[in-house]
Amino acid sequence: MKFGFILPNYGTQASRLALIDSALAAESLGFESIWLTDHLALPEADAEQFGHIYEAVTTMAYLAASTRTIRLGISTLVLPQRNPVEVAKSIATLDVLSSGRINLTTGLGWSQGEYHNLGYNFANRAKRMNEAVQVLRTLWRGQRKSSYTGKYYQFENLVFSPTPVQLGGPPLWIAGDSIHALKRAVFLADGWHPNATTPQDLQEKLSQVRPLILNRPFTIAVRMSINFSLAESQGRILGGTPVQIIEQLSSYQASGMQIAIVNLLSESQAARERAMKLFMKEIAPAFR
Repeated sequence: MKFGFILPNYGTQASRLALIDSALAAESLGFESIWLTDHLALPEADAEQFGHIYEAVTTMAYLAASTRTIRLGISTLVLPQRNPVEVAKSIATLDVLSSGRINLTTGLGWSQGEYHNLGYNFANRAKRMNEAVQVLRTLWRGQRKSSYTGKYYQFENLVFSPTPVQLGGPPLWIAGDSIHALKRAVFLADGWHPNATTPQDLQEKLSQVRPLILNRPFTIAVRMSINFSLAESQGRILGGTPVQIIEQLSSYQASGMQIAIVNLLSESQAARERAMKLFMKEIAPAFR
């Protein structure tokens, strides 16, 4: 099993130094990937947790230039509130500049006010999401010219260069906890990225789509929070001793998880880096 790390690009601790220090620590400690959270224009009513946030694509470019080997991803880019051609271009450019180290997860988003602030329709976001993912796929095929005709997006003989380093484009996962999100992922993407689900729910949903996946490569990457200061798990936040957390992660692995993208909840940058070291020393080796 592989492990990704959620960077502090949002919240009261988010800063340039926290981002670069965390990214470099993750790379040196052996995390497989680092991940940024996305929001652009939340209204005040929805902005308690994500009001202070460094824009994800811009920050990814900064971190790509500051690191050498670790993969970089966004968890999760709200695709229907952006132009997918612009997203395809930005991510393809980053894939080239990072020597093929980019991952992307896309989702519908949940804030109707954010959609309103950006001038996008909230009600039809699922239908536009389906087309937008197809647009990304079309432009990342490696052809210099591409065309696409859909209900919401159309272009003809669009010149797209440079194309991504990774064949077919960066790994593209669909986020969302519902069975609808999972089915969208199976039909349109390379993997599924639920957030804070349970092992039981993960297993139950995956059992519904196994005949559709068959033997093709399909990644299950779960975003989750871990708090070492908790004596035991609370709700959907994992906690306890390293041995207890290994047991909890093993339950996710047995249910189908291949990558754990962890948010190590900490009260300071020093505490975050201590948690990262503890995780990679005491927990990660159990899964190698």
